Amino acid sequence: MKMRLVFLLLTLVVLVAARPKSGPKQKCKSGPVDLVFLIDSSRSVRPHEFETMRKFMIDILSTLDIGLNATRVGVVQYSSQVRTEFSLKAHAKLDTMVKGINEIIPLAQGTMTGLAIKFVMDTAFVAEEGDRPKVPNVMVIVTDGRPQDRVAEVAIEAREKGIEIFAVGVARADMASLRAMASPPFEDHVFLVESFDLIHQFGLQFQDKLCGVDLCVESKHGCEQVCESSPGSFHCLCLPGYSLNEDGKTCAAIDLCAEGKHDCEQICNASPGVFTCDCNAGYKLNNDKKSCTMIDFCSFGNHSCDHECVSVLNGYHCRCQEGHRLLENGKTCQAIDLCAEGKHDCEQICNASPGAFTCDCNAGYTLNDDKKACTPIDLCAEGKHDCEQICISAPGVFTCDCNAGYTLNDDKKACTPIDLCAEGKHDCEQICISAPGVFTCDCNAGYTLNDDKKACTPIDLCAEGKHDCEQICNASPGAFTCDCNAGYTLNDDKKACTPIDLCAEGKHDCEQICNASPGAFTCDCNAGYTLNDDKKACTPIDLCAEGKHDCEQICISAPGVFSCDCNKGFKLNTDKKTCTDMDMCNTVKHGCEHQCVNTPGSFYCICPEGQLLQEDGKSCGTCKSANIDLVLLIDGSKSVRPQNFELVKKFVNQVVDSLDVSAHGTRVGFVQYSSRVRTEFPLNMYHTAAEIKAAVMKVDYMEKGTMTGLALKHMLENSFSESEGARPLDRNIPRIGLVFTDGRSQDDITEFAKKAKEAGITMYAVGVGKAVEDELREIASEPTEKHFYYTTDFSAISTIAENLKLNICPAESQGEIEVKDPCACESLVEFQQATMSSLEQLTQKHIL
Repeated sequence: MKMRLVFLLLTLVVLVAARPKSGPKQKCKSGPVDLVFLIDSSRSVRPHEFETMRKFMIDILSTLDIGLNATRVGVVQYSSQVRTEFSLKAHAKLDTMVKGINEIIPLAQGTMTGLAIKFVMDTAFVAEEGDRPKVPNVMVIVTDGRPQDRVAEVAIEAREKGIEIFAVGVARADMASLRAMASPPFEDHVFLVESFDLIHQFGLQFQDKLCGVDLCVESKHGCEQVCESSPGSFHCLCLPGYSLNEDGKTCAAIDLCAEGKHDCEQICNASPGVFTCDCNAGYKLNNDKKSCTMIDFCSFGNHSCDHECVSVLNGYHCRCQEGHRLLENGKTCQAIDLCAEGKHDCEQICNASPGAFTCDCNAGYTLNDDKKACTPIDLCAEGKHDCEQICISAPGVFTCDCNAGYTLNDDKKACTPIDLCAEGKHDCEQICISAPGVFTCDCNAGYTLNDDKKACTPIDLCAEGKHDCEQICNASPGAFTCDCNAGYTLNDDKKACTPIDLCAEGKHDCEQICNASPGAFTCDCNAGYTLNDDKKACTPIDLCAEGKHDCEQICISAPGVFSCDCNKGFKLNTDKKTCTDMDMCNTVKHGCEHQCVNTPGSFYCICPEGQLLQEDGKSCGTCKSANIDLVLLIDGSKSVRPQNFELVKKFVNQVVDSLDVSAHGTRVGFVQYSSRVRTEFPLNMYHTAAEIKAAVMKVDYMEKGTMTGLALKHMLENSFSESEGARPLDRNIPRIGLVFTDGRSQDDITEFAKKAKEAGITMYAVGVGKAVEDELREIASEPTEKHFYYTTDFSAISTIAENLKLNICPAESQGEIEVKDPCACESLVEFQQATMSSLEQLTQKHIL
C-alpha cells in the first residue's frame, strides 16, 4: 500500500504541471506524503533556466493537496554546498510555500549531488524538520549536469531507508547518473529532456496515470498468475516458488537445483522454489540432510586382517603396516629385512629395520651426507687438536711438530722460538733484532748502520747540509736545531728568522711615525706637523691661528694647510677666499606651491589667504587635506542590479570629492567583489580626483554572489600592501577601508574584519536594502555609530556620502586616529599659525 501511495504522489509531483491552463487546476486526493524537492543550482544553470525550474515547482504544488495533515513539501537546493530553503513543517498553505520558492537565491557553484542526497536523507527527512512516521517519503531530484561526486552508494542508502527517489535530468544531465540515483523501475522514476523549457511536458505524458482506473480489473492484463495495479498502469507478479518471465506476464517454476542455489553434497531433487538432498549408491545421508558419508564395511567386525582393514565402496581389503608385505592369503603380514636380502648400498655397516635400513661406519670414520659412504676422520683438518704449529693426521688420531727456528716443548704440543740475541750468539754493536733461529743488527736513533751491517756511525745533518735553518744550525746525532743572529728572532716554524721590528710590535713611544731598524727605532711626524724636542711627540702647524691665510670670513685649519668658507646665506666666490650674499628663492629649488620668501642664508614658504601651509612646509590647502590611504570595497553582486550600481559609482565619486587627492596627499584604491574579488585600480594608480572619478565611471558591473569575507581578506593582504601603493606604517598615514554592500555575505566575515582592525585599518560599513546590520556592525570600527551607515533605498545613498566624514587629524596624546569634522582640525591650524609668526620674527631680526 505504501509503494502505491508513493508512486501516485511522485507521478503527481513530477508530471502534473503540464495540464492545460484553460480550466481550473484539478487536485488529485491521495494519502499523506512527505515530499522534498532537491534542485540543482550550480553555475551551469542559467538565471532564466532557474526561473523555469522555480515555475515548474510552483505549478506542481498547485495540483497537490497541501496541508500539515495532507501533503507536506520541503525544498533543498545544492551546488558545491547544500542549503535548506524551507523544511516539511515550514508551510501549511500553498501561498506561503510559493512565496518561499520565489525568494530562493541560486548558489551558483559546483554540482555535489551525492552530498545533497546525503543531506536530505539525514537532515530533511527527520522528525525535527516535520517528517511523519509511517508516511511515505518521496525525493524529486532536478539536475542539469554530471555529479562531481559519487551518488550510487548514498542513493542506495537512501532507498534502503524507504525514500522513493525520482530523477529528472535536463539538457547536460548524465543518464547513467540519473539511473544510479532513481528508484526502480527506471521507466517510472527516470526522466530526461533536452532543455528546461520542456520540463513541463512530463505532465502531458502522465496526466491519465494521475487519477487512472484499476487496469487489473477493467482490462485484459494477460498476467498468468497475479496482477497488481498502480496509478494508470499495472504489472504482473508470480506465486511463491515461481519467477516472472521476460514477457512480464507468464511465470516459470524456480528450479533451485538447476540454478545451483542449493547445498546438497551429491544429489538435489527439485520442486518449485524448494529442494531436498539424496546420496549415491554406497553412501548414506547425514543428519544435516545435505552431506553424505560412505558406508564403512570394516566397522561390521567380520574381517580377519593381520594389521589394518581399509573400507572401499561396497566392500573392504587388508593392508600391512610400513616395512611389512602382505602374504598371498591377503590377510597375513611379514617384516621385510633389506640388509639380509642385500638390498642396500652401505659402504661399511648396514643396520636393518622392517622394510628399511640405515648405514653406519667403523671407528675412526664418519658417515657422509649421502648416509651411505664413509670418510676417515681428520682431526687436524677439523681443528680438533691442540698443536701450536704443525698437526700430523692419521684416521681418528694426530701428532704435533714445530716450524723451522722453533723447538717442540716437553708437552709435545707447544713450540718455543730459538732466540739467538738472548743467547748472545750475535756480533751487533748496538741493537740485535731477533727472529726465530736468526738475527739482524740495527742502530740507535741518530746513527746509521755501516756497510758491515754490524757497527754504527753518528749522523751530522748540519755538516751534510740536510737542514733548512735560515741563519745558524746546531747539530746533534741525527737531529739539529736552528738559531738566529743578534737583532733577529726565530719564527714559529723554528727555522726562519725575522728582524725584531720594535715599531710593528708597538715597543716604542713615537706619537706619529716610527722608523724601524733591527732591534732599534727613531721617531718622525706626518706632513703638517713638527717633531718636539723630546724627539717623540708632534705638534700640528695651525696656519689660521698663526694668521698665515687670506680668507674673508671663515678660515678652516688643517695641519699645515687651510681652506676658506662663508657664513650661512653667503656663497664662496671663485677665488675661494671672498664671499657674496645669495638669494635662496632664486638660486635653489625651494618647492613652494604659492610664494617663496628669502631670508639671509635661508627661505620659507607662504600660502594665499584662506589656505594653510601643509606638513611638508611647501604645499597649501585647507584643514580637510589630512593625508589618508583609502580603499573602497564595493559589492558588485547580482542583487545590486545594473541601474543601482551606477548610483553606487556616483556615491563613490561623491566621497572622492570630499578628499584632497594627490600623490603626497590622499590616495584612493577601488576593489569590486561578488563571488570573486577584482582590483579595479590600486592606491598608486591615480593622483588626482578627476582621474579617480573617470576611472570609477568606467568600472564594469560583475554580478554573481556576495563574498564579503573574501573581499576583506583581499583588502588586508593586497590592497594595503606597499606594492599597491600603501605608504609605510612608520609614516603614520591613516589607513581607511570603506565596505559598501546590499545583502548578507555568503562567507564568514568575522576573521578578516577583526584582522583588518587589528592591523590599524579604520573600517567604515555602508549598507543598503537587505544588508545585515549585525554584519555591518562587525565590520565597522569603534565607536560603531560613527563608522556604520544604513539606508533602505539606493536613491538615498547620496545623503550618506554627505554625512560620511573620512577626514582625520593625528591625536598627539596617544598616537591614535580620531575622525573629526573637516573644519575642526584646531591643532593643525594653531601649529601653522605659530610657525608663520616665528618665521616673520626671524626675518625682522635679520633685517635689523
